[in-house]
Amino acid sequence: MPTETIASVVANGGAPSVPAMSEHPDRALLLSGEETGERVAIHCEATSFDAATADLRSVAALRIRGGRVLTSQRLILSFWPTEPAEPALSRLLAFIGNRPLVGYYLDFTVGLLDRLVQPMVGMALPNPRIEVSSLYYGRKAKAPGKYAVDLRLDSILRDLDLPPRAGEDAYASALASAMVYLRLEPPRP
Repeated sequence: MPTETIASVVANGGAPSVPAMSEHPDRALLLSGEETGERVAIHCEATSFDAATADLRSVAALRIRGGRVLTSQRLILSFWPTEPAEPALSRLLAFIGNRPLVGYYLDFTVGLLDRLVQPMVGMALPNPRIEVSSLYYGRKAKAPGKYAVDLRLDSILRDLDLPPRAGEDAYASALASAMVYLRLEPPRP
């Protein structure tokens, strides 16, 4: 595709041409029909809890295959306001592909990523989503008795007899989400 300068656009009286969204390689990865059987646990850190205005600071993603969290196949990215986010986001999209996303407070993570990815590839993330706090609540709501369900991630880990998070960063939260998912939705043989 030819490069257009601002001067040539103004001279021609039009807007710069943009490649067709179907040509973007990251879009093809997201829409691939290939079924890997894997899931991706994902978590973001940002400057606030408002996905519409927060600046992305880091993302951690881990693959889940069968009953295993593949910690050797992880992606941890940091974002800085002075650097373009597109190269890192392309790496993230290549890593997650069309796999279902697993996470805690996943609406925030996906909302934040959608805000950045949509202008880049022309669409929001189409990946199926698995919210671990919803899985946990579904299990607890079936138990007899009426009581409040504590949906804090650390409380869920304790109740499911899983190791506590090893930190407060995106990687520790993504790993915790993966462990909760495997405890609540073990793979079928």
